Amino acid sequence: MRPSLYMLEKELIEHKTITRVPLFILLCGAVLFISLMMNTSLQDNLFISVETQGNFTPFSSEFSNDLQLALSFIVGILSLALTTTYLSKTLRKERNEGSSAFWRSMPVSSQYTHVVKLAFGLIVIPLIFSALVLIANLFFWIMSLSSDTVLVMLHEHTSFMSVITNWLQFMGRMLLVSVVMLPIAGLVLAISQVSNSPLIILLLGGYALKLLSTWVLNWDGIAVFLTHMYKIPTTILLSSNPLMSFSQAGIGFLSLYSLLGAISLFVSISLYRTTEISWQSLNPRWLFNK
Repeated sequence: MRPSLYMLEKELIEHKTITRVPLFILLCGAVLFISLMMNTSLQDNLFISVETQGNFTPFSSEFSNDLQLALSFIVGILSLALTTTYLSKTLRKERNEGSSAFWRSMPVSSQYTHVVKLAFGLIVIPLIFSALVLIANLFFWIMSLSSDTVLVMLHEHTSFMSVITNWLQFMGRMLLVSVVMLPIAGLVLAISQVSNSPLIILLLGGYALKLLSTWVLNWDGIAVFLTHMYKIPTTILLSSNPLMSFSQAGIGFLSLYSLLGAISLFVSISLYRTTEISWQSLNPRWLFNK
């Protein structure tokens, strides 16, 4: 457990952007929050102030849910952007600096190193960004309590329990995103060890495969697969029922997608085990070593 925490701390220290971006967003959000608290007319315009008698209508609930979904989507996209950026740099940075050879000399396996890096990219980074959702919901709650008028878009933020519930819902959504991102993460890690621009290769290579399958082979199977692969994380972020994204993708896509992830992780771990990259790096004998 202690080596894991040390390695996670090392990643956090070496990749300062992961903490600086959320802090900058938090600072901007704090300034906006103070402005709204000091200007009630602006507050009423942004969150729709109304005079009401009785209960809220489903229409007003839809406004509040849309606000929460928009918040989750924006923070989720930022988290995904930093996750993919981190995964594209972390192994390449070690190889360029020569520190990968040092880590291979330590009693830490290549598989363990990959587990830590995947955990940092797919769990720690979303967890850091989830603090923005939690703080934003706290701001909404305080604003709702302090307002003299009824704010339609904040009427579901009238209790501290709603703050916690919205944060847990975001964490559950991001957990599903992390699961579907695992094959892409493995692919990015593998490409990053042979190229300085893995994300560009991934995007351009995917686009080239789409054109090849559609125009040359007259078969859109590859194009459909790549479209699903690139869209499923954002579909989960935008969907009111994230689990429906899995059923809509289909068993065939999910099976091939999982196979792609397993092959990518095998390639990435095999390349990481060697100093000089060659076809011999892909020798699978390490799988059977105890």
